[in-house]
Amino acid sequence: MNESDSYEKFVENYSDLLDQLVRAGWTPGEAYSRFTTLFPEVNPDFVHKAINSGRWTFIGRKENLLNNVMMAAALWYAVAVTHDLDPEPEYTAVHLDPVIVQDLSRLFTTAGVDAQKIASIMSRCGATLKHLAENPYIRLDEVTYDDFLEDLPAEVQGISDDVFLWPPQRSIIEDRLGEGNFSQALLRVGICPPDLEELGMSVSASAVSDRAFRNALGEFLSYCIRYDRNPTVLLYGSWAVARNQIGRAPLVGAVRAKYGSWHRALKLGRRMVNDALQMSHAKAVPARPVESYTSSESAPLRIEDLKAQGIGVVQQAPHNPHEVERQAWKSLTNVLFARLRELPWNQTLRVYYLTPGSIAAGDYTPYVSILRSPGGYLCEITDSNDFSMRKEEYNIEYLREQGWGEPSEGTLTWSQNFFDSSAAAEHIIRAMREGLHCERPDYFQSDDPTNSSRTHVVDPTTGSVPMVPAQFIEDSTTRISVQSELND
Repeated sequence: MNESDSYEKFVENYSDLLDQLVRAGWTPGEAYSRFTTLFPEVNPDFVHKAINSGRWTFIGRKENLLNNVMMAAALWYAVAVTHDLDPEPEYTAVHLDPVIVQDLSRLFTTAGVDAQKIASIMSRCGATLKHLAENPYIRLDEVTYDDFLEDLPAEVQGISDDVFLWPPQRSIIEDRLGEGNFSQALLRVGICPPDLEELGMSVSASAVSDRAFRNALGEFLSYCIRYDRNPTVLLYGSWAVARNQIGRAPLVGAVRAKYGSWHRALKLGRRMVNDALQMSHAKAVPARPVESYTSSESAPLRIEDLKAQGIGVVQQAPHNPHEVERQAWKSLTNVLFARLRELPWNQTLRVYYLTPGSIAAGDYTPYVSILRSPGGYLCEITDSNDFSMRKEEYNIEYLREQGWGEPSEGTLTWSQNFFDSSAAAEHIIRAMREGLHCERPDYFQSDDPTNSSRTHVVDPTTGSVPMVPAQFIEDSTTRISVQSELND
């Protein structure tokens, strides 16, 4: 039986299974992986040929094999070729990010590339990453990449076909990895672009302190948990580029130069984050109990009754309204601090600002959401456009000055990460008061992590509870009313 007969026999035996894989909605890579794993006796070349024959139309058939990892690998491979770097299989085996190893191996295999070529390509990618860790300012420009495509090494010639294109054209990398910009694509994979200085960025190891990376990694890990993502090197690269415009996170190229590899940086960074969290908890003190302003069960004697009994009474001067308001804001911060301390891991606490107008309009959108994660407290401010009642814009300059990260492609909210619950509480209250114009402490409410609040104070719509005692509410309301009359 010749090779053609063998393939025809394979199709005859497994066409029904291939039909089912198409109906199930699997991509070519997923279908190939499932088939070859569960039917190891079948020739994998037949599986690849059938999947790419055009007889079976799998979802994402033309684009599935070219994901961000494959485009990053093309750039790393181009650096290795243009700088005559020898393959580094040992470094690759030890230091390459696991997602990169898995994706490159799986996708190249699915595309029908033989094992020896896959090993050589991956080893050259590893050589580039090792070289960039030692020399982060090695550059790749548009012309060099185009010339590389015109004169490909023999080992990668013939990989591309009508279904799979690798290495991809520069325009594809620009559009899909760099949002239309080749320099952005390079920065995201840790390669120095030719216009780095013009962009005002740095990939030097000296540009990264342990503290700066620890803080950035804490926020990045919280971001990954919040959006259910894995902390891969390419995700960090994209995340850091989005934030580096205001100097909030070191670029992945600088991180690699500082720590040698992303794998090592992630390991050390997690340890630093854990140490910071332990230190913040050790130094934190319990929230000071808020004074109770509720009356006791037995009614107190009135001043008139005491005078009638001949008992002299020294009456205190009325509370200074400014002092009452100051205490109300202080109490508000203490309550939020206490509730954040009680917040379980991987749970979110929402802070509301419920005005009479928003309640009447049925707008119960939370102003701030706080996720407690192993990376700290990830605080996100709701976009002003998400409210139906808000007319006043946020004080953007204030939020920037206070270190809040601006909305970006990956994060559509203003955000900031804190290791300490006390710092988180203080920054949130200040941001809402000064940046979001939430000027009435009596309108603040939040979730109650302990669910210990009495039923009658729980808002039936949000499930939230007030954050300041009733006496503060009354005194603050009086002060605001008096101030309003004076202004009039």
